[in-house]
Amino acid sequence: MPAYVVLGNFTDQGIRNIKNLRQLRDAAEGWTASKGGRVIANYTTFGQYDFVYVAELPSDELALEAALTFGSQGEVRTQVLKAFEEDKVIEIVERVL
Repeated sequence: MPAYVVLGNFTDQGIRNIKNLRQLRDAAEGWTASKGGRVIANYTTFGQYDFVYVAELPSDELALEAALTFGSQGEVRTQVLKAFEEDKVIEIVERVL
């Protein structure tokens, strides 16, 4: 199943509502499970990003749906990266060489 790394920041609205962080985290994890995915990691961070969320989802379309679903609520802005397993990368590199 494809893996996705979500780098996120809270919007001004998200910071004002930070007391709801547990509900937001639970909603993201519940949404992922309801779509047949699996949460790999869910970290709060400091620095350039406020959180890093890593999950497996069945498709790119569901990753886009997640970004739109949570982004449209106005609490977070995200960058979603598709992650590739090392074995798959080596297989692709060997085809190139």
